[in-house]
Amino acid sequence: MNKFLAATAIFVAMAALPGCSSDAEGDRALPRPHASGSAGAANVKVDVTGQDPSTPGSNPGDVSGLGECGAASFDGCVGNDFEGESVPLDIYIMFDTSGSMLNDVGGMTRMQAVQAAATAFLRDPASRGIGVGIGYFGTQPIGSTSCDPGAYAQPDVAVTTDHEAVIASLAASMPTGETPTGAALRAACSYARDEKTAHPERALVILLMTDGKPEAPVSCAAGGCCPTLDDAVKATADCATGSRGIVTYVLGVGPELDNLNQIAAAGKTRSAYLVGDQDVTANVLAALNAIRGDAVIPCELSIPKPSDGSALDYSRLNLVYSTSGCDFTPAYYVDSAASCDTAGGWYFDDPNAPRAVELCPATCDDVSIPGASLRFSVGCATLPKPVR
Repeated sequence: MNKFLAATAIFVAMAALPGCSSDAEGDRALPRPHASGSAGAANVKVDVTGQDPSTPGSNPGDVSGLGECGAASFDGCVGNDFEGESVPLDIYIMFDTSGSMLNDVGGMTRMQAVQAAATAFLRDPASRGIGVGIGYFGTQPIGSTSCDPGAYAQPDVAVTTDHEAVIASLAASMPTGETPTGAALRAACSYARDEKTAHPERALVILLMTDGKPEAPVSCAAGGCCPTLDDAVKATADCATGSRGIVTYVLGVGPELDNLNQIAAAGKTRSAYLVGDQDVTANVLAALNAIRGDAVIPCELSIPKPSDGSALDYSRLNLVYSTSGCDFTPAYYVDSAASCDTAGGWYFDDPNAPRAVELCPATCDDVSIPGASLRFSVGCATLPKPVR
């Protein structure tokens, strides 16, 4: 599936307006699966309505942008649907400046080809608003590489929407050393987690750009740094796990880089984007565009503050989607990513202090097809995952 097409989906965020449910647990802080009424959730009828304000218990709300489908209705309970936005994206690039980036790839070095592609990507209007930062590894001379993440912990450019700063940084970089990928990824993860903590309202991914798989350099024989593929895979897997997990994309430039797929898989991005030494600039640009399209799929949605300043009742929040027309299907609430299965669903990024709603992979795939639409409705009791 080409997830770049996900941008066609319609997103509706939530506001705290009175609803029509009589659920006795309506004041609980968060919805819980298998709560009262969950056994029949699979039979809940979801349709759409013009949201007539004369309907008992309903409010007309702001339905701008909803089109002819109107607002969602749950067995007669009409919620309030509001247009909103998906979470903005940040990309932290960990860039390989090992000596092999100086190899000729048709009249220019591999480094020059990648620099040209990255410049075109960053100046593309489609990249506007995306935050980008960059750090480097492979910066020590041959034979003096370091496996200490601290050597790569400081970004050359912190995440910013000023893409010219990143372009200038790339233009000034010079390949010199070897490929201590595991240490570099640990450093990137540490920075990315701190950045995500500082800016929880934004999504953040790591992009590893490299022209080689990690392997033992000459210095390893003398008891020095010994990078391995297994170490890089472990570093990426560790970064992707836990409540502060960060996914890692991999863009490999050069021959015989299939092993980089293991790093991408550990980083929860399935497989690496691999580019050989032919038409490098065009192919790297195409890969960067594909990564951008994949990373911005609308599977994490912001929870905005209600416009009237009131508190949002998280127990009266529902998500519905349609793959065509106005035939909407509910996506049920689940506790966490671990509760996702082939039926899909959604969950809060942090159950104790929600800042965003995240979709289970199956639901994410459903809403990423052309013509799909997705919306949140506020005011009717949350539909938990049915008991089977």
